[in-house]
Amino acid sequence: MKNLPPMRSFLPPETVEMIEKYGSDIPGDLAFDQEMTILFSDMRGFTELAEKSEPREVYATINASIAIQTRIIIRHGGSINKFLGDGLLACFSGENRGVQALHCLLELIDELKRHEEASDRLPCRIGFGMHDGHVLFGLLGDEMRKEFTVIGDVANTAARLCGIAQPFQGLMTEDCLRLMPKDLVKKHCRYLNSVYFKGKSSGMEVFYIDS
Repeated sequence: MKNLPPMRSFLPPETVEMIEKYGSDIPGDLAFDQEMTILFSDMRGFTELAEKSEPREVYATINASIAIQTRIIIRHGGSINKFLGDGLLACFSGENRGVQALHCLLELIDELKRHEEASDRLPCRIGFGMHDGHVLFGLLGDEMRKEFTVIGDVANTAARLCGIAQPFQGLMTEDCLRLMPKDLVKKHCRYLNSVYFKGKSSGMEVFYIDS
């Protein structure tokens, strides 16, 4: 496999596509309405780990985990929108996005568990949250610093689900299940409970991934 050009290594593919299309004339208010499945990942106990460990040890642990996640997400058709310190935000789009995201999540949990068991690095217990719906994928910032990012309640809900997930657990909403064939749901998705997040007008039904 050829080495990726530097720009494609450092930027999400959607950002590269916009740069190639518009060059220096990217509209400041450029934004697209899309239906997306948003996946968040986050490391459990990161604050305590960072406090008790050397920064380079923490960095090596996070980097190894992020590298595994990135490889698997891209292989399943997802796009890494951004890295978030000890986790990331990924996007899946298109008609098959729900199935792609579920298979991706199953492999992520399995691979990260095996990596944890075999690794001599610090503990890196990852939790995941996934939600689907209408988002605005837009450009934020000014001429000094710009970035394409996902905006809307879908991303916020996925992040909050991720926040309550146990180590190596993937949580998803009923909106994700609607995108998947019934046989896949029956095989891999189990009901957890109704979750009420602060600021939300109503609760939501939450499911967890069972391999």
